[in-house]
Amino acid sequence: MRIICCRFGKKFTDWHVDNLKHMIDKYSGLFYTDFEVIENDLYGNWYNKLQMYDKFRDGENLYFDLDTLIYDKLPNLIRKDFTLLDDSWWREPAHTPLNSSIVSWTGDVSHIWKKFKSNEKQYLNKYNKGSDEFYFKEIEYQTYDKVCPSIKNYIYEKPKDYSILTLGQMHHILEKGWTGWWSDYLIKSNAHSSA
Repeated sequence: MRIICCRFGKKFTDWHVDNLKHMIDKYSGLFYTDFEVIENDLYGNWYNKLQMYDKFRDGENLYFDLDTLIYDKLPNLIRKDFTLLDDSWWREPAHTPLNSSIVSWTGDVSHIWKKFKSNEKQYLNKYNKGSDEFYFKEIEYQTYDKVCPSIKNYIYEKPKDYSILTLGQMHHILEKGWTGWWSDYLIKSNAHSSA
């Protein structure tokens, strides 16, 4: 089983990668054989994630954004079919109901990468709000049950019914100087301020 994350640009640092691995190893209950980091910055945006479908064409794969918070044993997130989050149950309607903070698949889903690469300029222009809209409009997918809400709804109190949260546009709370209930689950370091 393979854990995958992506780090590119200046938004996240090596600390964020180390912190994700720390949370997975200490709290998640996941057993995995490989921890992979994609750092090739082809597009300067979210579309860099799509490289993982070309690179990892076998086995069980589980992807996490670096701005996810894991603080307890996770439910089973491994899926056979290409699966990602539907976050429409905790946020206002948007250009897509999908959220790729967590993605899983087993085997070869390189057709996603091939489809994107076949007309990447058009897709980058057409779905310029993010790769989640590309999935929504162009790719067959499954969605998880309600497993991962946003920290926006739990900023003052740790949720009792979940073990993972997406930070979304609030990734700054991982930076030095921000504290909250989530701080106990992070690597203790002063080196995690982002640029």
